[in-house]
Amino acid sequence: MTEGVDAGQANGAEEAGVGAAPILFRAELFTLTGDSDNKDPDTGTHLTVKTGDEKALPASINNADSSGMDMTTYEDDSHHIVPLAVEAPGARKSDCDGFKVRMWIKTKGSDNWPVDDARVTLCFSDGTTLVAEKLGFSLNGDGATAEFASL
Repeated sequence: MTEGVDAGQANGAEEAGVGAAPILFRAELFTLTGDSDNKDPDTGTHLTVKTGDEKALPASINNADSSGMDMTTYEDDSHHIVPLAVEAPGARKSDCDGFKVRMWIKTKGSDNWPVDDARVTLCFSDGTTLVAEKLGFSLNGDGATAEFASL
């Protein structure tokens, strides 16, 4: 029995989902472009989020913000938030601890995207988050990749 709560109250909380494990319902990528260059409008951002044991893919995005139009240029010192596709809705927070991120670009020509900050946030049903972040790197050319993990 939970201290200070009678058995009836404890069972009611569990039945209402209060005691349920937090589950993944949203994921996003935040980027801050450096001040030495921009991300070209026809460069696509790709990203996978894998569980720490690399057995599951909770979230991903393919070819984000690649339209060839000015609106998908990431200007120097600009920040952008891209929603990720939740590939495993209902994934438990405990399964996502230590998640790993692989981020890469596909270019149509040559592009050098300096990234001051890339941050992936996983949001869970209990209001908590898990975050992986990488600071100060460049994605230079087609297929350039960065990898980082949550702590």
